[in-house]
Amino acid sequence: MKNVFLGIMSVIAMLGITGNVLAAEKKAAPAEKAMPMYWDKWDKGTAKGIVPPCGVNVLPLGGDDILQATVDTYCAVKPGQYSSYINPAVMDIYKKRGNKYPDGKTGILEFKEIGVAFTTDHKNGMPIYDVVSLKDGKSVASKEKGHPLNPEVCANCHASFKQVCVGFVCGNR
Repeated sequence: MKNVFLGIMSVIAMLGITGNVLAAEKKAAPAEKAMPMYWDKWDKGTAKGIVPPCGVNVLPLGGDDILQATVDTYCAVKPGQYSSYINPAVMDIYKKRGNKYPDGKTGILEFKEIGVAFTTDHKNGMPIYDVVSLKDGKSVASKEKGHPLNPEVCANCHASFKQVCVGFVCGNR
């Protein structure tokens, strides 16, 4: 009986020590923060809100066709709230609904809840779409055909909404 009691006490003591050590390690671990991104000082665009769950029809709620397509495409990855940013160097082109952007960084749609941003750059008049991690800025775009985080999906959607995606950059201006 004495051995059982000592065994139980040993286990309790080990759990207590281990728990305290783990708790101390947890407190000591630095919080993972997103690195500063090149668009942090850019002007916020007008696009902001939340991507609702799959199956929601946004049209009766005041949404438009492109918002519905966005919901239908991205709801499965549950992106949550988003904010848009436009490079100040191209803001004039964007606001005037221009369609010729210079080479370089153009616009961003940032999804903090899932830790990614959809990026649009331009090169030789054509868009380059990507999905980058907010942790390190590296591409996390899917290569899987039809996957919502595949840049080809972005390109197809942007091309099909030419009235809203002028110059391959979408948004109400």
